[in-house]
Amino acid sequence: MKGRKGNIGCFLLRCLTRPLAILPLSFHRACGKVIGRATGSLARYRRDVVMTNLARSFPDKKYEELENICHRAYEHFGKLITETIWFGAGNFRDRIFKSHIVEITNPELINGLHDKGKSIFALASHSGNWELIGGYPHYSYQEPLKFDEKDICVVYRAMSSHAWDKFMRLNRIAALKDKKHYDGMVETYSVLRYAIRNKDRQILYNFITDQHPYSPTSCVRVKDFLHQPTLSMDGAAALAHKFGAAAVYLGMRENPDGNYSITYTLIAEDSSKMSVKEILDRYYELLENDIQEQPWNYLWTHKRWK
Repeated sequence: MKGRKGNIGCFLLRCLTRPLAILPLSFHRACGKVIGRATGSLARYRRDVVMTNLARSFPDKKYEELENICHRAYEHFGKLITETIWFGAGNFRDRIFKSHIVEITNPELINGLHDKGKSIFALASHSGNWELIGGYPHYSYQEPLKFDEKDICVVYRAMSSHAWDKFMRLNRIAALKDKKHYDGMVETYSVLRYAIRNKDRQILYNFITDQHPYSPTSCVRVKDFLHQPTLSMDGAAALAHKFGAAAVYLGMRENPDGNYSITYTLIAEDSSKMSVKEILDRYYELLENDIQEQPWNYLWTHKRWK
């Protein structure tokens, strides 16, 4: 019975969003920007949180500059919502591939680690559109990733609504070839069991790492991130360290055409040789560099610092 919770709600959500998903990506992005402006200017959704985060993160910027970043960040926020509907609700895998909505710039780094027999923990963030990460086994246009889609794990946090949780899980795997047998969408509290069960396989794990820690017993105090004292969840770094896996930073930047580029940066080939804090310090350093380059391309509405 537990597995059926939310089925009806999920079905209704997919019925409502599927007609929208048929419309072109350009239409979705244009609508998303309008939705984002309304969310920030009219509804003023978490406007105070956004401006406080920006002011503390960029103390040298003038108020007008912060306002401009805020305005563009809300446009980006709306774009994330409509892109996600376009991506998953229609379930058109070939269209996703042909769109180049996301492209991996350096698959050779991942493939080189695969050739060395390494499992990989990719530490991602709320930059770009993280809801598209579930399809990225098929975003490598230069050379195919040597990790098959069945060997790629995406770690997520379950939503309180069973209907929305099922809807989003289905949405995230829209680009996969074999959705029926894919078991790599793993809830955060189950990932340790999943990793132990698959310790003899080469897995490419993907963790959103820049959330405020869910538990006071599973966090690390890292060096200041964007000029602010920061606690980080330690899950990805701790598991990479425990299993001696490789750790990479997954950067996701927005291109001028609105699509995204994923670029990996090696943090450690053997994470057991670095402490969890050292891995996370390097991750936040790389993330901060990306945010400085594209400050609008980040989820400023979440309460990263509490």
